[in-house]
Amino acid sequence: MTYCVSDIHGEAARFTELLDKINFSDSDTLYVLGDVIDRGAHGVEILRRIKDTPNMQMLMGNHERMCLDTLGVHSVYGARELWKQNGGNRTYRDLVYRCTPVERAGLLRFIDHLPTFLEIEVNGRAFHLVHGYPGNLHSRLWGRPTPGDPAPFDDRTAIIGHTPTCFLTDNFNEPCSVWFGDGVVCIDCGCGQNSPLSRLAALCLDDMSVYYV
Repeated sequence: MTYCVSDIHGEAARFTELLDKINFSDSDTLYVLGDVIDRGAHGVEILRRIKDTPNMQMLMGNHERMCLDTLGVHSVYGARELWKQNGGNRTYRDLVYRCTPVERAGLLRFIDHLPTFLEIEVNGRAFHLVHGYPGNLHSRLWGRPTPGDPAPFDDRTAIIGHTPTCFLTDNFNEPCSVWFGDGVVCIDCGCGQNSPLSRLAALCLDDMSVYYV
């Protein structure tokens, strides 16, 4: 089976619980649509796990981009402050003070080589996987959908993260749920937001079923 998950944001226990819930095995494939790190306490641990698991494929999210802009070879002025404002302090400390230089370099190299989108096909159905929203590089990392937007593609369904679905449904009274728009599905259910309404979701692309923890 083929699954997608997004915006884990350091919640390792919840990620493990979700993998158990879908009975994830070596015969399955998991696409992680970015934002593994930051906010929660165990982003680097999850990053290591994905890096070392052959049937997990990760995409870059805006939080991984902020990490690279701060600690990567080509650092960007002001990037550390932006990263800090977006919950990057724990990831920064873990990479700088708790990883060996060799391990840190390996993890940053892994992030640097992540794609910003993937085109895949499951059971004859085409999907465009991206963290933010289909479009240029900035949109792929930072873009957000608007309810009522036309489908971004005529021939494939976009699977996205980045935008907690409560902001797409305007429902702030119930746990976040996967949002099905016109030709686009958002699976960011607020994990890492420290809210009783947040959940981590997995979408099975074989039959579009959804699993929550």
